[in-house]
Amino acid sequence: MSFRFLRGNLARAAFPMIAVIVGAMSLVMTLSLGDGARNIINRDLSAIGGNRILVGAEHLNHKDLELMERLPFVEYGIFPEERALVGNTVYKGYSKKALIAMKLPILKNEETVLDKEQFSDIKIGEEIELETVSGKRRFLVRGLYQEESPFETMKMGDRVIVSDETFEKIFGKRSYKNLVIAFPEGENGEDYIPIVLKELNKIRPRYNQVRILETPDVYKKVERIKSFVGKSLFILSFISLGIGGVGILNLIATTVRERGSYIGVLRAMGMSRESLTKIFIIEAGIVIVLGTSIGITFSVGMSYIAGNILKIPPYFNFFKIMVTLALIMGISLIFGVYPAKRAGEIEIVKALKI
Repeated sequence: MSFRFLRGNLARAAFPMIAVIVGAMSLVMTLSLGDGARNIINRDLSAIGGNRILVGAEHLNHKDLELMERLPFVEYGIFPEERALVGNTVYKGYSKKALIAMKLPILKNEETVLDKEQFSDIKIGEEIELETVSGKRRFLVRGLYQEESPFETMKMGDRVIVSDETFEKIFGKRSYKNLVIAFPEGENGEDYIPIVLKELNKIRPRYNQVRILETPDVYKKVERIKSFVGKSLFILSFISLGIGGVGILNLIATTVRERGSYIGVLRAMGMSRESLTKIFIIEAGIVIVLGTSIGITFSVGMSYIAGNILKIPPYFNFFKIMVTLALIMGISLIFGVYPAKRAGEIEIVKALKI
């Protein structure tokens, strides 16, 4: 009976069907692209503006780095200038503590860690010959990693990580102007700024005093961005949930108005109110399930297309998507229950007059 009602009312059913399809697509795309965006923020922006401070001076060296890394509240330090491009190879130097924080092996002289996407044919334990400013050198490959930060992958060059001692030896760099100091998660880096400056400036001449260039306030801004993204996605999802529900309500309410005489005849033939209500609820369920299925099918492809355009790789959390889709189906069905019950409560004489 429900299928017959739908076949006889295809034009009316098209609108809520499209609404449910759009709602399902919106939800899946919002969730997948939203989770992808949050992953980028968590992985990349937080890494850039995490619980760190940036200090600067006319001259900084590895003694300053070692001094900072000896402090119990410092997780690691990095010289941003320990980066050099030779031909198509980008060398990046890291201290032992920085390598540990990145979950990479501690590197000795002439050892390296390579980006496995760029050196797919190299295995751990092999040797590789790389071009340096002083000619070709052979390095022992101690590890492979995958660079996921778009801020790095957009830059040219094959990424090669070496120890800070190896970097200094290859490029002869002894002096730097900036030093990044990272603190453990949960610590307030701003509380340690006076101690850091005091330790670094103890024996420095006035012209070479260390100063703060950037504080953990950047991290707080990143957290605010993450919060804004989360709230925006919630609002978009809520709007999408309402689209399908309103469409279902409109479908059943219109069907009840247009098929009053049929309802009267069915009631006169002895059909109970409960059975009549079930017919309209099943009709709504068919539209919801079919529309949701079509929406999911299209949304996966659309998520990848939109992700390529926005440069945001979609991330599909199956459990979250299923729970959300169950929610939209439930809400849509609730929207359909009210007019369905009203249909079942129409008196026979009144229904025949409609």
